[in-house]
This record gives sequence, structure tokens and C-alpha cells, in this order.
Amino acid sequence: MKRKIIAVTGARSEYDLLFTVFDALNKDDRFEFSIIATGPHLSENFGYTVQNIIHDNFKIIGKIHSLVDSNQKVGRIISIGNQIPTLANILALEKPDLVLVAGDREEAITVTMTGAYLDIPVAHFFGGDIAKDGNIDNAVRYAASKFAHLHFTTLPQHKENLLKLGEDEWRIHVVGNPAIDRIITTAEISKATMLENLQVKNKNINKYCVLIQHPIITQFEKQSEHIHSTLEGILKSSDLHCFINFPNSDAGFKAIIDAYQHYASTYPERFTLFKNLDRINYINLLRNAAFLIGNSSSGIVEVASLGLIAINVGERQRGRIHGENVIFTDNDEKQITDAIHKACNDNAFIQKVKQGINPYGDGHATQKIIEILAQTKIDSNLIHKNITY
Repeated sequence: MKRKIIAVTGARSEYDLLFTVFDALNKDDRFEFSIIATGPHLSENFGYTVQNIIHDNFKIIGKIHSLVDSNQKVGRIISIGNQIPTLANILALEKPDLVLVAGDREEAITVTMTGAYLDIPVAHFFGGDIAKDGNIDNAVRYAASKFAHLHFTTLPQHKENLLKLGEDEWRIHVVGNPAIDRIITTAEISKATMLENLQVKNKNINKYCVLIQHPIITQFEKQSEHIHSTLEGILKSSDLHCFINFPNSDAGFKAIIDAYQHYASTYPERFTLFKNLDRINYINLLRNAAFLIGNSSSGIVEVASLGLIAINVGERQRGRIHGENVIFTDNDEKQITDAIHKACNDNAFIQKVKQGINPYGDGHATQKIIEILAQTKIDSNLIHKNITY
């Protein structure tokens, strides 16, 4: 009998991280696989990225319109409350053998909690990771791990953190990050083709960067100041072009989007703005970039596999394990321009990054995950958890 697995995804970021896992499950005759889409996936303001899921030919068994499209802190917690009732009803009706969820956003806490109450085992990805940035996502990630029944961690250090939380060792699997698998297997396209796909009018762009900067909920009032420091730092760095992707839906996003739109309209020769970059063009944009800038986890986890420099601006992602490709700066224009100069002109550093090793994996995580999902015994021992101390 096929093992019935449902994945819950709320945003472009974690969907892309787990895409290779979803794709492998969808093609494996041992599984009946489907997806529940929720959150920003269903928001026009954030690119309506559920269309990516449809384009990838996955079966969508539920759409949960939970996102309170608010620029205030209260919106995120209300979104969590909105999500749980419909999610609980879908899972109670579908009765999956396993549910998959990733990371540290609303879905991580709602899915793991709902699964625990319904006696439906949940496999949680990327538990045990931590950033020392004061973001609520850290607490969500750890709380989700306590509700979850199975853990797919990226690094041995993350496993140790879960053991300290009292998790059974047999529940924890160190597999690497499947995002690396996605980068390695995504088809390469030429720079000219990529610019054509993105409908970029200026085909003579030479050196460019990619900007993804998300709000930090604990620094809500400073988002306008912070993003202007980044944009001014880029603007004052010779004639470097910048491709920008929209931020996530956390409180403070409006100030960031307003700044993006202002700079893209005022300096169209320097900034090109996208609501949602699809996977193939995004990865190929990175392959040809001088550096990635902002505070996206892509800079920490993924782009070292491309030999790409990442300039991480501000507190987000601080304290996480990272490769030698990352330059950390404060939200300070001078520090940002200095980092850009290094990324563009320090040939020794550029070569070091190109030859560096990504600590987050070697591109073989997906098959490890698939075999564990196929072979894990689903019984009361898996479902009913105890703390080990």
C-alpha cells in the first residue's frame, strides 16, 4: 500500500528549499503525495506563488487563505489562528500517514501542533538551527521541534541542539539541506536567455548583484532606515545593477516594498524589481551575479554551492553556521559600500569563495530523506512522545 504523505507550504522560500523532496515523492510509486498551500502563496501582493506549485504538477488538496495581509505585528499571530481550524479539518479528513513541514514560520507551529493533537506524525525539516538575532522564528522553530515526531536536520550541531531539548536520538536524521540538491540539479541557462526570460530591457548589463532583504519583526520601526542604507550603499557603488526580489510577509514589509518601488522607478537603469523570481531564473541569476546582498537565508545556506559571495546586512541570520563566502555588516551605509567593494574587487577573496565548501551539504540530501520516509515505522512509538530526561 502506498504511504500517504501531505506537505504543507506557506511561502516561496521553504517551498523551494524542499522542492527536490516533493518532486522525488511525487515520482516514487511508494507514495501518494499531495500539498496544502497557505499563507503568502495565496496572496497577489506576494506574487501568488501557488501558481509555481501548479506549474510543477503537484496535486493540491487544500488551499487555506489564512494570511492577514497586514503590516503590523498582530497580523502574523492572527494568521496562525486562522490557519489551524481549516488545517485540522483537512488533515482529519485526509488521514495521511505523514505530514511534512519546514522551518520556522506560521506553518511550522500550526502543522506540528495540529499533528500532535490528531495523532498524525509530522516530519519537521531544519530543526535545531538557531540564529542569534532575537527573531521570533527561533522560538517557533524550537517549539515546532517539540511537537514534531521526526526530524530532518541539516548539520550534526543541529542534532545536538535537539538532543538537548530532550528529543529521542532515533527520531533525528542528519541529512544535509535539500536546497543544495536543487541548486546542483537546476538547469543552467545563458545570461542572455535568463535576461530574456526576465524581460529585462537592458541586455548589456555586465556586473550586477541580487538583493533580498526581509523585515525583522523585533526591529519593526527601523525597516525604512535599514533598507535605505542597503539601497544607498548599492547606488553609490559605481554602476552596479541590482535585481531585487520582494521581501516576505512579516511586519515591516511595507516600508521595504515602498523603498524598492521608489528606487526602481527613480533609478530604472540601476534597479530592477520582481515580486517573485521563479526557481530556474533565480538560480541562474545567482550563478551570474557578483554577489547576493540583504539578509536572506539563501546567503547562509545555498549560494556557497555556487561559489557566490553573500553580504548579510543587519542582525538577521547572525550566529548561524556559514561558509567563508559570507560578509556580515551592520545596517550601516559605509560598511555596506566597503563590503560591496570587497566583493567586486578583492580577487583573492573572490577566488577563495569560488573554491570554498558549503557546510550545509553536498547535493545528496533528497534520496536520504526519501528512504527514511519510506522505511520509518509508523506506530504508537513514533506518535506518542516523551522527553528523554
